[in-house]
Amino acid sequence: MKHPLFSQNAKRGETEVEELRHLLWRLKAAPSQTRSAVGAGVQLANADFMRRFAGIESFRRSPTAEQKRFWSDLGDLELGLRGQEVGLAVGVGLYRIWLADTIAGRGNEVDQLGEELTELSRKS
Repeated sequence: MKHPLFSQNAKRGETEVEELRHLLWRLKAAPSQTRSAVGAGVQLANADFMRRFAGIESFRRSPTAEQKRFWSDLGDLELGLRGQEVGLAVGVGLYRIWLADTIAGRGNEVDQLGEELTELSRKS
């Protein structure tokens, strides 16, 4: 069964940023339990990142193998949560997208996502 946040397919040609905006719009309209679960997923992913690296610059300076291990572990966490609590998995996935874009220097494109994730994690 599909989760309500994913009940509509992304429109053909929609950019990733537009897809994220659409998902955030749907998330705002979701029940508070769903928003709380997504926020908890964001917190979970961020806590792991901060425990390992303490920040973006530290991550950038860390060995490539350590970075790859983190991305792999984050992906495994997201996949593992899909079977237990979809909202947590969505939060981890959104955090992963935000972090990857931020590290790649595309922060301006995902500023709204970062603000929304911060708000969700505060409310969870």
